[in-house]
Amino acid sequence: MKEITLEDWINASPIPATQEIPDEMREMLSRSTGVYVRSKSKPKMDFATENVSGAPEMWRVVDGLKHEELLTTIPGQEQIELNAGGMSEEKDEASGTESHRPLWLSLEYLPRLVPFRAGGRIYLEPRAIEEGNRLIYPWCTIGMVLSSNGSQGSGVLVGPNLMLTAGHLVPWGMNPWSIEFVPAFRAGDTRPPFGNSFVETYRGYNTNPETSGYDYVVCKLYTPLGQALGWLGTQSWGNEDEYYRRRYVSSGYPGTFGGRPAVELDMGLRDIDNDSPGKELEFSYAGHPDLKPGWSGGPLWLPNEKKVYGVLSGWEFDGYDPRFHVFAGGKGMVDLVKFGLENWCP
Repeated sequence: MKEITLEDWINASPIPATQEIPDEMREMLSRSTGVYVRSKSKPKMDFATENVSGAPEMWRVVDGLKHEELLTTIPGQEQIELNAGGMSEEKDEASGTESHRPLWLSLEYLPRLVPFRAGGRIYLEPRAIEEGNRLIYPWCTIGMVLSSNGSQGSGVLVGPNLMLTAGHLVPWGMNPWSIEFVPAFRAGDTRPPFGNSFVETYRGYNTNPETSGYDYVVCKLYTPLGQALGWLGTQSWGNEDEYYRRRYVSSGYPGTFGGRPAVELDMGLRDIDNDSPGKELEFSYAGHPDLKPGWSGGPLWLPNEKKVYGVLSGWEFDGYDPRFHVFAGGKGMVDLVKFGLENWCP
């Protein structure tokens, strides 16, 4: 098979959409964050307002509910922590799941990159061909992850109602807890361009604070955003040569970008460490300086295959070598997504 180069991706023509987005999908993506009420029955709304001292023209909504709870997030229901140490040794063989592009979304292998300035530096961010569409598939499947433990990271849709992110981002042990996923988020938006969803349940590995080859969780979303935006597949290989011969792309939301999406192109793999049930996929730290906090959970993927090979876990020293960025991948990641597709999909 001929290897796809960065130049091939750059020169590839976008593939246009072939139908209009259905009204029910458009409605799903128009939803935004709001105020929620926890109640066993339909609550009776009884609110008052009061002026905010020292803030002209601002009013506070006074909660008039007596037996219900007013919330600004939708709490999650279940955390399922897997024990990597208790897993049996399995033959490390090729495994994967398929991607999906809805017919109403155009496909663009690489987005246009435009400059912006932040903190005295010039960065490049991906922008859409059509501003109304923001990011064309598959770029619209990648978004920001906000956790109730204070973590901010990145994630990617991997099924109709599934999101994949790093295990160290999620609020293990908290109760109540919440995780919000906002696809194609960009700072300055008056509302999320493609809606948002909170997480109902997540399943995976708690490796915090260690960088790990199995630092991932699959999340079941309340809102099936993937039905409207599509999703990326996943891939692992038993033959390490299959990893080394590819050049990767990664996407995420580093803190240095101030809430803007970022992309790293033409990434060459430096080393692979087995970390059952996963793999540590290691890349030059100096060669990719923008993979900073906030990028955690961001996918390592291939635009032509539309498949995720790993999610960013962190960085580590490898013996006497310089620091490496570590993406958590391997069969453990694919198996998590397969579980979600088989047990959680609508």
